[in-house]
Amino acid sequence: MYANAVYKQRVPETKSLKMFIADDRKHFLVSDPGVAITEVNEFVTGDGNKFRSFTLFPKSKGNWEEVTYGEEGEYYLTFVMSSRSKESFNKTQDEYRQLIGHYKQNPE
Repeated sequence: MYANAVYKQRVPETKSLKMFIADDRKHFLVSDPGVAITEVNEFVTGDGNKFRSFTLFPKSKGNWEEVTYGEEGEYYLTFVMSSRSKESFNKTQDEYRQLIGHYKQNPE
């Protein structure tokens, strides 16, 4: 599991979170054309924000992943859980949900 923050000014052609997600999806499909990308239930963060989440499952070999997107101020946020097997993916779902469920934006 990991999280990443992308400074919006570093991707000036990306005008919204929706566009950021679409660009990321294109990247995944180019790197693995057989990957199945499915939007799943939103996650609610510790401060009540809703983040969109997608599973990325391999056609045959590869990682089983869930990628969750949000934004905070001048950043696009990405939370990722990656597993080598479906079994490991399922075993780590609770921890992943807790990670995002405890996330709160930085009060300014």
